[in-house]
Amino acid sequence: MRTSLRDLLLANRGKDLLFDSCLSDSAVSTAVSCVALEIADAKANAKPIKAARDWLRSHQNTDGLYGDSPSSPANLTATFMSYIALSRDAINEVILDKSKQYLLSHFGDFSFKSIKQYFLKTYGKDQTFSVPILAMATAAGFFPDETSAWREMPQFPFELALLPERFFHLMNLPVVSYAIPALVCVGIAQNAHASNGLIKRFRSAIRQRALRVVTRKQPRSGGFLEAAPLTAFCTLCLCKAGYADHDIQQNALRFLLQTQRPNGAWPIDHDLRQWVTNLSLSILADTFSDQEKAKYRNLIHEQQTTSIHPYTRSRPGGWGWTTRPGSVPDADDTSAAIIALHALGEKTTPCICKGITWLLQLQNRDGGIPTFCRGWSKLPFDRSCPDISAHAYKAFSLYEKQLPKPLQSKVRKAMSRILRYLQQVQAPDGSFTPLWFGDQWAADKRAPVYGSAVVLEHLSGDQEMSIIERAKRYLLAQQHESGGWGSWDNNYDYVIYTARCVRALKKFDDTQKAVRRGMTFLEPYFQNPDTIPDEPIGLYFAHLWYDEKRYAPIFLAGCDGGMP
Repeated sequence: MRTSLRDLLLANRGKDLLFDSCLSDSAVSTAVSCVALEIADAKANAKPIKAARDWLRSHQNTDGLYGDSPSSPANLTATFMSYIALSRDAINEVILDKSKQYLLSHFGDFSFKSIKQYFLKTYGKDQTFSVPILAMATAAGFFPDETSAWREMPQFPFELALLPERFFHLMNLPVVSYAIPALVCVGIAQNAHASNGLIKRFRSAIRQRALRVVTRKQPRSGGFLEAAPLTAFCTLCLCKAGYADHDIQQNALRFLLQTQRPNGAWPIDHDLRQWVTNLSLSILADTFSDQEKAKYRNLIHEQQTTSIHPYTRSRPGGWGWTTRPGSVPDADDTSAAIIALHALGEKTTPCICKGITWLLQLQNRDGGIPTFCRGWSKLPFDRSCPDISAHAYKAFSLYEKQLPKPLQSKVRKAMSRILRYLQQVQAPDGSFTPLWFGDQWAADKRAPVYGSAVVLEHLSGDQEMSIIERAKRYLLAQQHESGGWGSWDNNYDYVIYTARCVRALKKFDDTQKAVRRGMTFLEPYFQNPDTIPDEPIGLYFAHLWYDEKRYAPIFLAGCDGGMP
């Protein structure tokens, strides 16, 4: 491993020895948080509102539009939300002219009907983001007839949140599993503006009970999922429903004020510290002393859930992406923690058994592994996905032979089911499309190169040979003339994609020529890590992007050393 990369990774640790996350600023997060603060109390929040607007004004793309991250091309959602936040101040009229023309070219006009039609078509059946966007615009006074807008947008049946959560997967909920607070808060705001009738009276009678559900899900930080967008959507809706003084709203407001960055912006999530730490440790473990390894094992143990989680009701044993109280255990982070512990020398301890059992309980009927909850298969972000399934397969494989016999048997069956799932979802060209990562430069925003590298990286052995050979051929065919990898439908290269492809292919004898070409492409970044460009690859809420600056150094270091 290059000393410069190792030193760079180690320099990014906090006083608690965990590795720091560095997520990019987000136009979407900043816009919706700005609007929420203004609706809550424009006078009291004048300074943070001004700082947010200043950031939005200074971070327009050269075309006068907005991408979600400062390194992203324009997209309509980020531009529309930023337009709403800035248009509430008349001083911004001139700088918003290009944004206005861009939006009108897509919407046709600024009527509620046209904008609703556009967002519902864009996001399809998943209303996790489309309806809150409409709610934000309505709450901000963007539409002349606010009452009609509340009534005409798709209605969120927040009463369903009162049913036992084990039945949620059986319902046709319009939002994904992690968005129940939005289901309730948006629904309550809609009900506050609904016409009088039986449904309104019924929902009015049970809204306090629904708010108690949200209260149980709100962490002590006040931030739902430790994320500004979800928290801000809930805040502005509660204000518009007459609950400006409710504890949920006040705690959410506190979170927004405390997490605004000095430059006035908010990231899409507060941080990914646990995720970044586990990925880093998987690579750096061999360079640590036994004492340092023991210390890191203890740090990971401390973040394992020990009780039923209030947000998803998942059992103890999983890990989330951050060490903050709003973290929610998920499959990708749990697999990463188990793999990091193995790299640090952890034997088959109760901690490992609990983590593996947690993953086993998450496996879907199709054999794949979803992100948060088993059985929620109606909407994209709750389905099984190949990259997360392969990650779990790797975690299982490291401990399979060491586990107690009963657990060992369950793991082997689960691994066989994952392989069958991967065979079913592998595309005819041998590729896999990941769920949480995308390509902002591809026409369809998919990242099959990245997904295929992740799956290939985590598989090895005769059982998987058919999957492996097809994925190998796909990646070899996708290497660009530069030696790098990137977009599947153009010649845009990514350092992160290339590093992951090199790591995936380096273990095979017949791919070494491609590996050498990839390493040649990466060599300038090994020599000078400071020149690594920002590369937004995180897919968030369908075609919205974030950059995590720690990814590239971590995956580059992995090309020389370990394989998490």
